[in-house]
Amino acid sequence: MSTRLGPTMGILLLALPAIAACSNNASRIRPLPPMPAGPVSTQPLPDANAPANQNLATNPTPPFDEQTAPGTDAPPQMAALPQGDEAPTKEQVLGQWALAGPGDSCQLFVTLTGWTGGYRASTRGCSSPEMTSIGAWNIEGNLVVLKDNEGNPVARLAKGGATQYNGRLDLGGAVSMSR
Repeated sequence: MSTRLGPTMGILLLALPAIAACSNNASRIRPLPPMPAGPVSTQPLPDANAPANQNLATNPTPPFDEQTAPGTDAPPQMAALPQGDEAPTKEQVLGQWALAGPGDSCQLFVTLTGWTGGYRASTRGCSSPEMTSIGAWNIEGNLVVLKDNEGNPVARLAKGGATQYNGRLDLGGAVSMSR
């Protein structure tokens, strides 16, 4: 006496060992241990509404060409960036950062994928137009320059420590990235 199985039942019988093997492997998978984090340091950002010469005024000349402010004939008031003692390396900048600017804080992800104006970067959770426009980054001299997708500078930051960079948005206002 022989019993004929339908095609659906045959497929299920063939797939059963594979399903069992997957469920056995799932019990062997262990979560990765958390990555050790360095000490967390907090510093208040300079007042974005204070006169430019009071914020980051260690260098009297702006680090880039001034452009006329929209709707006026006067150049914008730009605070000079501090010039770090040493240039950051790509490896030091690579990875995830907490990004903070005027009334905004979010995440910045920096990769070594080639992109317009340098390397690929992206943000998550930003609300300001300047910070959401970040799509690239590069090291220029001693500064980390965050750029939009067309390669235009958005922010320039100098090394403030092993896990801290401080600077200015090109449209005005203090910005920092830390981890």
